[in-house]
Amino acid sequence: MADGGASTIIMLVTALLISSAASAVLIQEWSSTSRVMQQQQKGLQISEEIGIDFAGDPMMVAIEFGATPGGLNEITFYIQNTGVHTMDETSLAVIVDGETLTDASITNLQFFPNTAADWDPHVLLEVKIADAAFDNYDEEMAAPGGVKEITLFAIARSNSISGISMSAEMVEEVQLHES
Repeated sequence: MADGGASTIIMLVTALLISSAASAVLIQEWSSTSRVMQQQQKGLQISEEIGIDFAGDPMMVAIEFGATPGGLNEITFYIQNTGVHTMDETSLAVIVDGETLTDASITNLQFFPNTAADWDPHVLLEVKIADAAFDNYDEEMAAPGGVKEITLFAIARSNSISGISMSAEMVEEVQLHES
């Protein structure tokens, strides 16, 4: 009987050690999962707090024929930061009628009001783009009933907020008019 008691105590101690190790692993995993869930929640909150939108009359977007030194047609439009966080204007990407423009196609970015140094909330960003893809727009607009409609798509990333950066986009169908 003495052997039976000793082996039972050994089994009990072994079971306690195993269950404590398993509990420690479960607590650690729960802690990691909780941190990931908090980070995702923070990301969702930030994504709701950022935004950009077309500003101005979409039926009167300016195009200037041969405006650049290379004689390219230049389109000017405005995007407003509608969120509560600063956006990174250097991350701005523009697509016109499904054509991705290169960074060289964005000829000028300027803030309004002119005193703004960053693309803060409620600040307008004047975007000037010029690309060879716009070369035939002047011919299309010179034809009878010459209106050129295009789709503008823009995407930009926010500045880092608590280590998280999110993107916002806008899509607008516009009509070009010679400036």
